[in-house]
Amino acid sequence: MGKRKPSSARYKYPLPIHPIELPPLIPHNPISWVYWTYCYFSSVNGLTNKIHVEFFNDKYVHIVVKDDSQMNYLWENGFFGTGQLSRSEPTWKNRTHNRLADSDGHGNALEKVTQHRRLLRLEFKKQREKMEQELLELRRKGGTIEQEKELLEQQRKSLRVYKSQQSSAEVLPHEETIRDIDLLLFTDDGKIRQLESLELMPVEAMFLTFALPVLDITAKDLTRRLVGIPEKYEDIHQFISQYVVYHHYRSHGWCARSGVKFGCDYLLYQRGPPLEHAEFCVRILNSNDIKDYNWYSSLARVVAGANKTYVLCYVESLRSPETILRWWHQGNYKSIFSSYKVGEITYKRWIPGKNRE
Repeated sequence: MGKRKPSSARYKYPLPIHPIELPPLIPHNPISWVYWTYCYFSSVNGLTNKIHVEFFNDKYVHIVVKDDSQMNYLWENGFFGTGQLSRSEPTWKNRTHNRLADSDGHGNALEKVTQHRRLLRLEFKKQREKMEQELLELRRKGGTIEQEKELLEQQRKSLRVYKSQQSSAEVLPHEETIRDIDLLLFTDDGKIRQLESLELMPVEAMFLTFALPVLDITAKDLTRRLVGIPEKYEDIHQFISQYVVYHHYRSHGWCARSGVKFGCDYLLYQRGPPLEHAEFCVRILNSNDIKDYNWYSSLARVVAGANKTYVLCYVESLRSPETILRWWHQGNYKSIFSSYKVGEITYKRWIPGKNRE
């Protein structure tokens, strides 16, 4: 079994769009110049096939990616999305494979499942061939069309019953280490079904559409699915504020993830979740928001208990709501996001017993 790919190589790139990698240039070698020039003008860093996303629900829209390779690509190149059956990285299929492969202590449980499925299919084919022989025998005896239709209908019902009996009694012989419900995870050819998908936050989907041409959907179509039509300023203001902050930190090289489990909006990683713990918890506020001390202190206590720094991120709109709404209808998202200003304040909880002079 090959060694696992090291993290430094697996998480080499911070974003799905990679810089162009040019070959080394040897100044005194003319061929090196020619090859370098050819690579420079022929190389592209865009995705050949954009990542396909699907939408579920209307009120609370879920944006998901289902393809295995695309899920891994988004995770390994910027840590985008969250596996619906995992804590963060979509590892459900691999974990299920490892669990079932090691369930009998010798790593051959999956082979037993495949062999058992093949035997069941073989028995079903024999049953179907037997019924085909009955139909041929009826035709040799000169049966009528009505008799053939009646026999075919009986055979179809019999096959459906036989198939359902196989499914209900599909238990591995002399195998107690694999649960009966685990058999439903396998396809007919013995492979594990992929039941997990990668769910993107709305701001992540917007970033991968507006800032980077990665998803197979336009920014205007995405916002229509998220907000709907007609839009009101109150409906889009919160989304714009969240995206402006998300884009702000992503553009400064931070990996921003959801911080809902710590009572904040975002967690900031310098490199990524598999490599380190988050350093900062970010809470988004409007520039005119006023909170009492208890509100700040309660959240700061949770953040300090997790050994993180609490950041208050104030978002201020430099344009009127009418202008923002007009740009939104026009799809001028660049002007919208550029018209917001972000300010940050680090909040530290004051503890009388520890902060004495």
